[in-house]
Amino acid sequence: MEPHPLRLLEEGRDREAEALLQTPQEGLLEAERLALLGFLEGRKGDLRAYRTLALEAARRAQTPFTLYHLGLALPPKAGALALEEALRRFRGDAKGEARLHLALAVALERLGRPEALAHAALARLKDPSPWTILHHLRLELFFGTKPLPEVLEEAEPFLPHPFPGVRMLAGHTLALTHLFRGSPRRAKNLLRGLLPLLEPLSLANFLVLGALALDPPEVRLLLEGAKAFLPREGWPWGFYLLARGLGEGDEACLLAAHGLLREDGAPYALLAEARLKALGVEVETPLAPGLAPGLRPEARALLLGEAETPLLRFLGRGPLPSLGPRGTEALALLLAREAGLSGEALGEALYGEPNPGALKALLHRLREKGFRISCAPYRLENPPPSDLRAFLRALSRGDLEEALALYQGPLLPWSQAPGVEELRLELEEALRQAVLAQGDTENLFLLAERLKEDLEVWEALLERLPSQDPRRPIARARVERLRREYGVRTGREAVGTPAGQGRGGTRAS
Repeated sequence: MEPHPLRLLEEGRDREAEALLQTPQEGLLEAERLALLGFLEGRKGDLRAYRTLALEAARRAQTPFTLYHLGLALPPKAGALALEEALRRFRGDAKGEARLHLALAVALERLGRPEALAHAALARLKDPSPWTILHHLRLELFFGTKPLPEVLEEAEPFLPHPFPGVRMLAGHTLALTHLFRGSPRRAKNLLRGLLPLLEPLSLANFLVLGALALDPPEVRLLLEGAKAFLPREGWPWGFYLLARGLGEGDEACLLAAHGLLREDGAPYALLAEARLKALGVEVETPLAPGLAPGLRPEARALLLGEAETPLLRFLGRGPLPSLGPRGTEALALLLAREAGLSGEALGEALYGEPNPGALKALLHRLREKGFRISCAPYRLENPPPSDLRAFLRALSRGDLEEALALYQGPLLPWSQAPGVEELRLELEEALRQAVLAQGDTENLFLLAERLKEDLEVWEALLERLPSQDPRRPIARARVERLRREYGVRTGREAVGTPAGQGRGGTRAS
């Protein structure tokens, strides 16, 4: 029986897979053939060809498979949306679902978003293959808590693996772990053994590690070898410029790298940002305040070079361990209500009733942690830096780009406190109405990404996207699915809210 092209690609037998894919097919098979041909072009380093073929495949048939390749081919912000849509549509085996979670993990990692780790963990759970295990370990290095010696112990057995791609991923994970542990000599020795085995596109992933661990003559040779064949766009070229900037202290290269990587390799853009800061150069809209709090301490130390002032996260993140869930809820309410709250109002917002005894004990614990809270009304006198406060100020001055950058998800989504639930809806609706009224395409795209299932926002975005915009297939797929879901529930298209969701779009089409 002839092997499937997917199996050949997983084993690194690209030429055999390409030979099988040369014969045109009909209908759905043709769309999937184009997607795989594009994937092969991407492996060769031609990212534009991959994007072109993936777009054509998605135009012919929007299936989990074609949306998966569209997600891989597009820049990560649009790609993550395509992959989320593919996951929603997927009905298949655990291995196929794991592939989607893994691709989404990589896209979110390139955006610097800690939820990448959760998707990598799901991929590993559903299909514990060398690929999923190593990607999960690598993301533990950025966003997790697994002790670094345990990462080394789990990754090392994959170094002699028969598939070259697995060996490279294992080597990358191990070298990065050594750097995070402050052992550049071990990282150097490992990289020296791997460099002769690298293929053109995989070399891009090792450029920055080489610049951090290898000796200057070796870095120059590495860069000279990579320059000839790397695509001069996206993260591969961003990694080249960053490695060159790190090796030579070149301000222009670091600035160019930061521009390319801020939305296509954001964790490494932090490294460019820190080196520029050391050279006395400040970038516009620094990424560190938003991304640094989500990184594990060892990653912050390597990428930023120094401890950053922590930014408390309330939008889209879990509870703050040092405060506990109830303390986090109280702090969020006090941050949002700068004029303060009466004891009765704060108690009802937290507990559903005044409950003065519990409130008094809670405020005492917050004061012990350094928060100055005045009485009558209860008010924060020393509000800490937080995404919530920055979001409210950006929204009040009409800076929707900053507000959207800060709004990474609903306010404390785990909380069931009455006041938090009310504030959560208030913040989302205020942002939603402001962006819809403004009508800017890029802001609509960001809002659609944040709210996920809001039909009205997706419809507004679809109306404004040009026909050749690569995000249009994603928007059309989302609108079609949401219309079907609303129609099933209400008997009318585009009215109502899917089960399990909050307020969705209500605009009829």
